[in-house]
Parts: sequence; structure tokens; C-alpha cells
Amino acid sequence: MTGRPRHPKKELESLLAEAEGKGWRVTRGNGYYMMLCPCGRHRKTVKLSPSNPRYERECRNQLGRATCWGQEGR
Repeated sequence: MTGRPRHPKKELESLLAEAEGKGWRVTRGNGYYMMLCPCGRHRKTVKLSPSNPRYERECRNQLGRATCWGQEGR
């Protein structure tokens, strides 16, 4: 169990848990979660109540394109 509150949407909670498993730091803000990468150059906000039904998939796509998300050993 992590030290942060769980995300109410199970798909986004899965994304946050995966980020923590990859070494990203996840913190809770006011209406969002902030994911900070281990290298310190990338960050991503995850909304608490997104209106886009494809939000989780688009977050994963953005992380794969614009960050060190897929690089192991960092």
C-alpha cells in the first residue's frame, strides 16, 4: 500500500501505481495527482475527475512519447 490516497478511477489508479513501480514519485494536489520522473526532467499531472473517456489511454501515450517512461534502469 502506498502512502498516498487512492485515485477514485481504477484505470488511473493503475497508471499511478505503475508509475510508482517505475520509480516515479506520485503526490496528491488539489484536484490532481502529480507524477515526477526519477531523472527529474519530466512530470505529468493526472486529473481527479477527467471528462474525456479516453483520458487514461492518452496519458499513457503522452508518457511514452514525451518522457523517459519506457526506459528501464533509470
